[in-house]
Amino acid sequence: MSKWGKIQTFAALIALPSAAAAQITGGHSGISTEYSFSGRQAYDDLNAFGACFATKEAKDALRLLATPAGSADEARVYKELFSKEQFCLGDLSGLSVPWQYVRGAVAEGFFDRKVPLASNYAVPASLPADKVQSVMDAAVCYAGSHPADAHKLIETTKPATPQEAAAFDALWNDFEACLPSNMPAGFKFDTVLLRYRIAEALWRQGQVHN
Repeated sequence: MSKWGKIQTFAALIALPSAAAAQITGGHSGISTEYSFSGRQAYDDLNAFGACFATKEAKDALRLLATPAGSADEARVYKELFSKEQFCLGDLSGLSVPWQYVRGAVAEGFFDRKVPLASNYAVPASLPADKVQSVMDAAVCYAGSHPADAHKLIETTKPATPQEAAAFDALWNDFEACLPSNMPAGFKFDTVLLRYRIAEALWRQGQVHN
């Protein structure tokens, strides 16, 4: 039985908002290209946007990460921030993306660009499985208990690649140890979203390598 796939919602762990695509609009005139969210280039463009937004629009980026991951508050702040034109899209006129990936790309941008951790964004260095109540909690548990493997996942693979898939297969047993005992049979994780949660956990735990 595969443990990876589209996220299924359930009350005991987390109920994510709809995965419907949302439009981030560009802020540049002239000839540009608009991508739908598919293919390698779209993922690369999203991560480039996230890294730029984390550093060039840090105040807004922190506002987004201040909300609980997957919450209605996150959706509200996302809509407010990304209904306006975005400098960080560069020459793109826009990106149509599953909106909950945007927070993840921004969080990975904080980690990748070694943005200093604000104290009020810190999470515990470890979290026992019996305290896990969300995908974000599970990521915090995993990143804290297996930091080297978490770093390897984020630093040596890209989202939605065969290398990332192989890394997730290799880490599954350790990650599973961070899941609560009442996990329903057949629950599947979206590996791209989980990757982003692990990147955010590493940043929030202060695990940025200088």
